Amino acid sequence: MPFINLTVGPMTQEKKKALIEKLVDASMSVTGAPEQSHTVVIHEMPLDALSIGKTTVEEMVAARESKK
Repeated sequence: MPFINLTVGPMTQEKKKALIEKLVDASMSVTGAPEQSHTVVIHEMPLDALSIGKTTVEEMVAARESKK
C-alpha cells in the first residue's frame, strides 16, 4: 500500500487533482500496486510559513511581482 505524503504551497483544487493523478500513475508504474491501494496526503503550507534562509516565500513572490 503506497503512501505518498507531500508538502506544498497553496494550490488550486484542479492542480491538486492533477498532481494526485500523476503521482499515483507514476507510483503504479514503478510499484505495480493497484490504484485503489494508494493513499495520497497533501499538506498545504501558507507561503508565509515557508522560507529559504531568512526570506519567506511570500516575500519572494511579492518581490518578483513588484519587478513586473
